[in-house]
Amino acid sequence: MRTKFPMGTNNKAIVKRQVVALSQLVSRASLASAMGKTYGGQRDTYTALGYKKTLQFSDYAVRYLRQDIAKRIVDAPVDSTWRKKPEIKEKGEKDATAFDEAWEELVKAKRLWNKFIRVDKLAGIGRYAILVLGFDDDQELSQPVEGATELLYAQPYSEGSILITQYDEDVKSERFGKPLMYKITMLDTVTTSSSVTREAYTTRSGLGKEVHWTRVLHVADGALEQDVYGIPRLEDVYNRLENLEIVVGGAAEMFWRGAFPGLAFEADPEADIGDQDMSDLQEEIEEYIHGLRRYMRVQGVKVNSLTPQVADPKGTVEVILQMISAARGIPVRILTGSERGELASSQDESNWLSRIAERREDFAEAFVLRPFIDHLIDIGVLPDPVEGYEILWGDLLSLSEKEQAEVTKIKTEALATYTNAVGADLIIPPEVYLKRFFGFTNDEIEQMQEEIGIIFDRAKEEQDLINEEEEAARLERAGAPA
Repeated sequence: MRTKFPMGTNNKAIVKRQVVALSQLVSRASLASAMGKTYGGQRDTYTALGYKKTLQFSDYAVRYLRQDIAKRIVDAPVDSTWRKKPEIKEKGEKDATAFDEAWEELVKAKRLWNKFIRVDKLAGIGRYAILVLGFDDDQELSQPVEGATELLYAQPYSEGSILITQYDEDVKSERFGKPLMYKITMLDTVTTSSSVTREAYTTRSGLGKEVHWTRVLHVADGALEQDVYGIPRLEDVYNRLENLEIVVGGAAEMFWRGAFPGLAFEADPEADIGDQDMSDLQEEIEEYIHGLRRYMRVQGVKVNSLTPQVADPKGTVEVILQMISAARGIPVRILTGSERGELASSQDESNWLSRIAERREDFAEAFVLRPFIDHLIDIGVLPDPVEGYEILWGDLLSLSEKEQAEVTKIKTEALATYTNAVGADLIIPPEVYLKRFFGFTNDEIEQMQEEIGIIFDRAKEEQDLINEEEEAARLERAGAPA
């Protein structure tokens, strides 16, 4: 299909873009043709193993929708990243400001967290995704935003619904190399079809709209040479996903066939079996296999049960999952939801959350939240914060209530053991012990010492009072004046 360009684009520019696009296609084709080549190009392992050399968005999309682990690979980092929503507020202000109130109202009214999660997932299926931003200005979608005061909607679209029709070619522009105009298919056959096929994604049809870049939030995950195209999360593990599909599907077929491997009927060479007898036997065999009959008349025929050939696919599946885990940085137990081994699972969870903490700042904040908020401030939809704003993420590694209770119990038992141990304070002074093993600061230790001193003084006063009362009672019993 021939690419359409905005009005006013001259023929020289069109030819230039077509040459660039052709050069990119040739480069990709050359790279794809080299995949799987070994022994100096004499052996093509990709062809021998049935792997596709060139992957399209439709390949990733269908696998995401139809293969369990593929969906998990795309969704797992997104779900963990946005599970604890960040707090976004104006810097240096304790009370809620106009910016704070406007942002909170916008988040609730437009369900922005849900939109961010969806565009993040779509960006991982393909090379990029976008949020189309609808404003209350009087301009068409193909025109720059001007005079907007309200965000009406934010609609996510995947790469399969988008065509970038124009790029910024001005080398002195801060947007050099980035899209200027998009063409978006807003209605397509996939959204109304119950059948998800690769053909459905390659024959999309619907209402095409030209959209200016000022009405778009462009999100690309894993971009390397430029900011426009990222790397699909399924690309580097696509071959392993095909292997997993073959192993799991083949195992199901193997167990299906192995449950009833079949029967071998051996006719006695000395038996007199006519054509009618063979026809009747054939009919009985069919009824036994496909019907409810559980007996056969086999006079003159010996029946042998075939030995099932069933292999355990567990080892092969585990190897494939480990390869996927290594490539995507997702622990196998996180990938499959397994909790075997408390210590190993806790360590995997800790490592995974550390990666997610990095992703929240390096991707979610840097390429989703800040570009979105900054754009709305520039347009005038959000008030301009005087000292700027800050994005505060919650602590992913914070302990649960159960874990906190267990830690408190362990620390209490350790402290009791320390205080009851004779001479322990001579080896490790109390101040050092509290600071090193309990993490208390010097100020906190001094405060505890002051409170302990107050408690001791109060206890001494109470004991002195008790002693005085006992002495007075003793003297009274002895008949002496108090």
